[in-house]
Order: sequence, then C-alpha cells, then structure tokens
Amino acid sequence: MRTKWVGRYDPRARMLRVCRVMWERGTVGDGKGYSAKLSLALRPVIFGWKRTSYPEWMLTVAGIRIHYQRAYGGIQV
Repeated sequence: MRTKWVGRYDPRARMLRVCRVMWERGTVGDGKGYSAKLSLALRPVIFGWKRTSYPEWMLTVAGIRIHYQRAYGGIQV
C-alpha cells in the first residue's frame, strides 16, 4: 500500500485534489489480480454520485469527494 500527497487545484473540474492511496491485490496482469486507487478531493458540491463503469465510482458528501478506481491490466500510478 502506498500513499501520495497530490495537493493541487484542478480549475476544469473545480476541485482541490488532496491525496491518493494505491494498492495491489494478487499478481497484476495475470487475470486474477488488480491494482486499486482511492483518491480524496475537496469540491464545492453538497452531494454527488457517479458510477462510470463497474470498478469505478465517485462519491461527494459535504464537499469531500472520494474516487475509487480498479485496473486489471497494470499498476495504477
């Protein structure tokens, strides 16, 4: 498990990206394992929910956005 401080403002998405946590489960790339990323951001929205595909979703509650992604073919950076 790794953590990374991001700390930058994205004017197009209107959010301050704070940090991300990344981890791998199993062997990535063999069809059984995957890498995952959970990121935290601040944005001026009371509530929001978006599910773009099966292993990816974004939830915003009281201005705090949590974004989860999973990849089966390579390690998330």
